Amino acid sequence: MFFVVNKDKLITYIVSIVMVVLLFTFVTSIKSGNEETILTSSSNSRLLPIYKVKTENKNISLTMNCAW
Repeated sequence: MFFVVNKDKLITYIVSIVMVVLLFTFVTSIKSGNEETILTSSSNSRLLPIYKVKTENKNISLTMNCAW
């Protein structure tokens, strides 16, 4: 298997790799300054739907789950 690389392809690959590395280092170096943002976004206080209710009544419920 042979790889044919000309000067234009090589420059394109190098620029692409450098841009990915620069963007990665830029994103990882950004600090929000608000540590509560991380704590509140990772908490489990999200309301979940009720799937089952114990009751003596014979009822049927039809629901649509549109969760992403």
